[in-house]
Parts: sequence; structure tokens; C-alpha cells
Amino acid sequence: MSTFRLKIITQEEVLLEQEVESLYVTTIDGDITVLPHHTPYVSILKPAEVIIKVGGKEESFACTGGILEVTPEKVVILADSAVRTEKIDEEAALKAKERAESVMAEKLESRENAEAMLALEKALLHLRVAQKRKHRSSLPTNPNQE
Repeated sequence: MSTFRLKIITQEEVLLEQEVESLYVTTIDGDITVLPHHTPYVSILKPAEVIIKVGGKEESFACTGGILEVTPEKVVILADSAVRTEKIDEEAALKAKERAESVMAEKLESRENAEAMLALEKALLHLRVAQKRKHRSSLPTNPNQE
């Protein structure tokens, strides 16, 4: 199986650097799947789930946005923030959502309101991706299972 080098970088760390079979992301141009030998491409990422395939298995990340660069040598995601789906703390995300909504309800300065909107968007993304993961893991792997 053909692969390509993927690197996901956040402000805090290099989250991932490995050979992958495919990458699914949501850009401002729409949803795309990057496969080996993809045409060079640069785009802005929208907040969404990023899905990679490694060894025939899918792994996913919640990414709040960033930049995608596809070159012949590698693919790089410079993420605003990203977390592996299995590391999402749903309870913390729910609390962050509630805090952000509370701040927004206070109608504070535009900067504080903008920060609260970003926190709300991040919390909602984490909740959405975590729920999607739960749903996927509850599906039978054998279609003949009941």
C-alpha cells in the first residue's frame, strides 16, 4: 500500500509525524481526501474532524482550523489547535461550552465576546467529534451481527 508523510503541528507540539495511507479534511474549498501522489495544494482548514488511515485503520483528530499544505514530499497541517479524538474530555468540553455561552450572554467587550465565541466553537467541535466516535464504536464491525 502506498503512503505519504503527514505532519500535524500545533502551537504546543508536533502532534503527529508518520506515514499514512490517506487524509480526510474539511477546507474552505470543501471536504477533500488526500492520497499518495496528490496534486500540490494549499488551503485553509475549517474547524472539523480530521481523519487519517494508517495500516487500514482510521484515526481521527478534532482540529479547530489551520492551514493544509500538500507537496510532493509531504503533507503538513499547521493547526490552530488539534487533539486526538480519544483524548477529548467530553465533560471538560461541556463545561467549556457552558462557560463560553455564559460569557457571551453577558455581552462584554467585543474582544471578550470573540474569545468566548472561539471557545464555544472549539467546545462544540470536541463534543461533536466525541459523539461521532462513540457512535462509530457502537456500530457492529460485522454487518451480520445484530
